[in-house]
Amino acid sequence: MPPNTPTTLVTGATGTIGRTLTRSLVEAGVPFRVMCRRPEQVDEFTANGIEAVRGDLTDPAGVRAALSGCEQLFLLPPAGPGMGEQAIGAIDAAREAGVHHVVKVSASDAAPGSPVPWAADHARADAHLRASGLAWTVLSPACFMSNLLPVAPLVRRGVLPGTSGRGATPWIDDRDVAAAAARVLRDPETRGGTGRDGREYRLTGTPPLSFPDVAAALTAELGHRVRYVHLPGPVLLLGLRAAGSSSWAARGLVAQFAAVVRHGLDGVRTTSGDLGDLLGRAPTDLAAYVRDHRHAFA
Repeated sequence: MPPNTPTTLVTGATGTIGRTLTRSLVEAGVPFRVMCRRPEQVDEFTANGIEAVRGDLTDPAGVRAALSGCEQLFLLPPAGPGMGEQAIGAIDAAREAGVHHVVKVSASDAAPGSPVPWAADHARADAHLRASGLAWTVLSPACFMSNLLPVAPLVRRGVLPGTSGRGATPWIDDRDVAAAAARVLRDPETRGGTGRDGREYRLTGTPPLSFPDVAAALTAELGHRVRYVHLPGPVLLLGLRAAGSSSWAARGLVAQFAAVVRHGLDGVRTTSGDLGDLLGRAPTDLAAYVRDHRHAFA
């Protein structure tokens, strides 16, 4: 293929991880195209010199067309009902399009029997990818630090609500996930093979931190007291719904923190050095993340 022919299709390019990833690929000179659901998104990427096509993971035929000529697929399925089916359909489309390697973003607590809907969906899709005959790499990040941004207005008032008590889990900066993905997409030595020879990276940025630990870190960095306020699961559910979260997302978040994180289920407290190995540096710590987003919290 000509030197500038895209060899990687990036999905999820309009999200926090995807936008950082596309910038990294541009800087590294990696030829790629993005697939977007809306015409205005395609126009935005095109205006910035990035090849973009319209497509949706709910349409496998459209995914196959978007994959034309590509050797790799970066698969970041959108969070929502049907996420597992969309990911599985994209994996099948990649195989039918002759793609060699799939890099999928999963979750560190992915488990078939999880009460968290996206964790269960990720587990099903990951198993499908391993059995697909494609070369695969799965990135399994811990709890995103960006989950703190929706409660930033409360943090400014000195309150961090939660329902996980002193249950702890590692946290990770979304930007580090994007940097790890960029490394895998451009460096063949980091990629997995097929079947059991595929590779999973558990991406954990911090040691396990509870919400009281996070509140203490916010207090130290912001210069005003932030206290953790424990809410019963049903109360948090009502608050999330009132704030505009869908029923699917609100119930999933309550299950994740009230059950999985609070009780340390599904390996949610496990840490790994994989992220530092991929980045070639120490992962971003929580204090640095808060400093970078001080405009939101302070």
